[in-house]
Amino acid sequence: MMIGRRGFLASALAAGVLTQLRRDARAAAPMRVMFVYVPDGCIPALWHPTGGETGFALPEMTAPLEVVKEHCVFLKGLNMYAGGATHEGGIRKVLTANGPQSLDVVLGQKLQGAAPHASVQLGVGANFQNGSGSMSFTGTGQEVKPDDNPINAFGRLFGGSATKDDSAAILARKRKKSVLDAALSDLNALQTGLGGAEREKLQTNLDALREVEKRLDVAVPATCASTSWNAEGFKVNGTDYYPKTWEREDLFGTVGKLQQDLAILALGCDITRSVAMMWSHPVSPTKVPGLGVTLNNHDASHYGSSGSANAKEFVKMKRWFTTKFAELIQSLKARPYGGSTLLDHTLVLLCSELGDGNAHDHKSMPFVLAGGGAAGLKGGRALDFTGKGKGGENESHAKLLVSMAKYAGVAIDSFGYTGHGTGGLPAL
Repeated sequence: MMIGRRGFLASALAAGVLTQLRRDARAAAPMRVMFVYVPDGCIPALWHPTGGETGFALPEMTAPLEVVKEHCVFLKGLNMYAGGATHEGGIRKVLTANGPQSLDVVLGQKLQGAAPHASVQLGVGANFQNGSGSMSFTGTGQEVKPDDNPINAFGRLFGGSATKDDSAAILARKRKKSVLDAALSDLNALQTGLGGAEREKLQTNLDALREVEKRLDVAVPATCASTSWNAEGFKVNGTDYYPKTWEREDLFGTVGKLQQDLAILALGCDITRSVAMMWSHPVSPTKVPGLGVTLNNHDASHYGSSGSANAKEFVKMKRWFTTKFAELIQSLKARPYGGSTLLDHTLVLLCSELGDGNAHDHKSMPFVLAGGGAAGLKGGRALDFTGKGKGGENESHAKLLVSMAKYAGVAIDSFGYTGHGTGGLPAL
């Protein structure tokens, strides 16, 4: 009994030490989040897995995710409730759940720490002929337009920082800070005379200026400042007027790869801990190049029946997008971070603004959650919440956003819509 007791105490002590080491490792390597949007919903029968929670099969649209299946949780039966309808309503609530701010913005603020950028919004033709809007919001009606130009985005995230100081750089920063100080002083004085919505809008501008001020004193680590990003040699052609170089359909894949690479670089180098990336936009005019399709993505999404000619083209484009998502997951997995991989320390959500593209509904949304192993998220599962919500309805997607926040280490009980209850998704 004495030996057993000693063995038990030694095991308990070792377990306590191990637990503390794990906590220390997590504190040193905080979670990241990434939100990836693809346009115009799906064909539900060709998107959602069939079978059980673990022994499931992926249909045509999600079949390219087979190679990363072990890292993914496929979610069915989540509805986006309330708010606006069709494309425009869907894009406004997919990350807000009808609240004032989007989850990429909120988690970026909560997780920021010493990262120079709270959140980063990137796009691939996301602003080109876009009449439906973007998915990121800093406040009520205050939409964040993603940066579609990868050269500009890279310069904004990495090009303006130095790994060491010199007198000229210090003087330049002081001049910029003096301008910011003057602007902040004027805006603070103006704020006292405003009320309601105008004060909220002004506060958003103040926060943005303070973020700029903070970034002036941050240097990118030398290992991240000198990178091989843009190995393709992508350049902006000054004679491209309409569309701009980064909006050209023939360069859609190239720009997308650059933006995905930039997102991974920014997350891995602690430039930011929250990235939102939009492939095109709702009512997408994009005809994905190299697939032999004749329709743009939006026209193909009006497929009629799952065996129609339009449906076949929609399947080709959706498979292309899920292939790119699989490549993103593989690249995150290949990058070491925090004693494991960047994928383990990043929660990645694949989303759209519609459920069934043909019906223009917000039912059983095509959500896939990946990564997050360091936070305890278990992949290789298909979870079906059909009829498991309030009154036998489908569960609310707002609970998915709550679950993501909790896995990221941000304790919240609700996010936006609460008509179907609070808390996260059970079983996730």
